[in-house]
Amino acid sequence: MYPAIKSVIVSITIGLLIHFSSIGLLYAQATSSDIVVDDYSRLLHFINGDHLEAPLLLLADSQGEFDQRLNRENLDYLNQNKSLLERIRGRLNADTMKWELSGSSKRLLVVPEHRPEYARLFEGYCRRAVDYTLNRTQLANPYLQIATLQAPVALENEDAGRGITAYLVHNIADEYIEEYLFYTQEDRRTKIKIKLSNRVFTGRIGSYTSRLTIGQDSRIEFVRDPYTLWQNSAKNPINVLVVPIEETLHIALRPATETAIRTRLEQYKPENIQDVEAVVQEWMAVEEAIVGGLVSRLMPEIFTHLLSSAMEKEMADSLAERDAHEQYRYLHQGIRVVTDLGVRSAIDLYLSEPARFQRLIGSAELAAAL
Repeated sequence: MYPAIKSVIVSITIGLLIHFSSIGLLYAQATSSDIVVDDYSRLLHFINGDHLEAPLLLLADSQGEFDQRLNRENLDYLNQNKSLLERIRGRLNADTMKWELSGSSKRLLVVPEHRPEYARLFEGYCRRAVDYTLNRTQLANPYLQIATLQAPVALENEDAGRGITAYLVHNIADEYIEEYLFYTQEDRRTKIKIKLSNRVFTGRIGSYTSRLTIGQDSRIEFVRDPYTLWQNSAKNPINVLVVPIEETLHIALRPATETAIRTRLEQYKPENIQDVEAVVQEWMAVEEAIVGGLVSRLMPEIFTHLLSSAMEKEMADSLAERDAHEQYRYLHQGIRVVTDLGVRSAIDLYLSEPARFQRLIGSAELAAAL
């Protein structure tokens, strides 16, 4: 079916992405609280406070994972660090040398929230915001638990079939590690090993990932992560408050997005990985369009319900921030379509006919399209 593709894995990670800043696990249950807190003004106070980058907990370590962008950064660092290369040549006692990448890995790290009041307020807000969203949209509850993460968990042991766990954390980082070997042409047995590490606090305030695989038999499959991470810190506090609503909608609508991706691939049979990724990226943007449209309708209601204010200006500013990101390229069209159709009708349409929703966000006249 796909003559130039022997096998491929593409991650479909969709979530709130606003700002960037660079630079056997033990298993423990996350803690949760059933305390209901009605006043969330203190939560806004905490979000506006210090954003911590330590201590870090390791949640996942993916050996052999290669990141092309970060690999280029590492190579640029090596090529520009003349003193390091000279020291390596000196240890090899050679004027010229060869090098090779011998291994790479990616680690998922989080900063837990250990401040009791902050953790309690954020967890209480998330629970109530999710309850409101599910009641308002009539969507099924996808969660096994919503819990504050305070110790490492073995993510690989979790089962998506039992439901999704929303782990609440303070900060999220990716760490990419590459190992290089240096040697001479004359003596390949004597090698010098160095490791380079890039740690990036990602700005993924919330994300939910499913993975598309195309096997050698051309069979298309999707595997969904059994967890989502929600971060309680951001430059714009509104983005933290949006997380539980937005990610709940992504999780609920993801099966329809996967169906649309499968249909598109089976119809057009792309011949290379770039074409597959283009299909995935297009449908990521479509899913963001309906989720963004629903968020624009639901958030003022939730803010009024939980914060006694619609916070319309702050919400508009948050939506405006997304214009700079390609994944939100259909956001304004999505807001228009959801506004015209209504919340439940828009959801019903996307779940039953995602391709029709896609056509609507490209339509100049919604009424004519209907």
